[in-house]
This record gives sequence, structure tokens and C-alpha cells, in this order.
Amino acid sequence: MTPRAAAFSKTAIVLHWLVALGIVGMLGFGLLVGAMESGPDKTAMIQVHKSFGVLVGTLALLRLVWRVREGFPAPVPGLPAWEARAAHRMHLALLVMTIAIPLTGMLKSVSYARPVHVFGVLVVPKLLEEKSVVFNEIVSWLHATLAYALLVALALHIGAALKHHLVDRDATLRRMVRPFAPPTA
Repeated sequence: MTPRAAAFSKTAIVLHWLVALGIVGMLGFGLLVGAMESGPDKTAMIQVHKSFGVLVGTLALLRLVWRVREGFPAPVPGLPAWEARAAHRMHLALLVMTIAIPLTGMLKSVSYARPVHVFGVLVVPKLLEEKSVVFNEIVSWLHATLAYALLVALALHIGAALKHHLVDRDATLRRMVRPFAPPTA
């Protein structure tokens, strides 16, 4: 990774919010689909979920590539070292989960001996002749567990951002929501 920048670039901010909106939407949609009874309606909804999941996963991968290229911005001035380390670890965890969840979703299709389509366009062909029950159970568990872990991580991430904005009154949140304003000390 490159040395730490002073602030987020416009590209990093746009990718952050696109992935954030996509992930929140996919988590909600996934919970909805998971609660549905089996049948053709659920199957159709799963196809929509998979299509958007691949798109959000692609954006998350682009975000990771951008983050590696650009590096993480330096913490705001005055942030305690333990808090800076915790924030860095949380950001890494969020990056990993936003890529791992779509990958495990794709592996669910592979383990079920099905191809992966994005709105009808083949992305991953059928790789197995028949469903692998054990493989499917493992990746299904991983997919669900990572999704719930991401919900917890997002709650902590949002809570920390609000704490910085409302309690600490530092620039942590402002530099992500007001990208075109001049930086404040």
C-alpha cells in the first residue's frame, strides 16, 4: 500500500457510498429472501439477489483495489493510537467481508451445481455435475455468518462515525460526507 494520504479521494468516497448502499440493500434483501417459503417466487428473488450481489461484489473489489493503490488516509489529528488501530482493523474487516460475502454467494451456486448469471448474462458456468451437499452447507453457513457479522460491523462503524461527529466533533465523518469542502483541522 502507498503511504497514508491526508484525506479520502473523490473516487474513494464515491466507491465507499456505492458499496455501502449496495451492501445495506443486499443485506436487507437477503434477509427478506431468506424468510420466504421455497418455491418459484423465492427462486426468482434469489436470481435477483445473485445478480445484484455480483455487481456489489465487483464494486467492493474495485474499492479494495483503489484502497491498495491509494492507501488508507491518516487518522484525524488527536485520535488516540488505540482508536486509530481499531478503526484501521475495522476498515480492513469491512473490506474483506464486502468481498467475501459475494464470493461465498457465488460459491453457493457453484456448490449447488448451478451457473451464476447477472441479469441473464453468464458470469460463472456450471462447474459441478451435481450438488455437493457438504460444500453447499459450508459455503451457505459462511455466507450467512459473514452477513450477520457484517451487520454487527456496520452498526459499530456507523456508531463510531456518529460518535466522532456528535461527541468528539472531529473531521472523521465530515471527510467522508463532504468530499468537496476544504479540509478542516
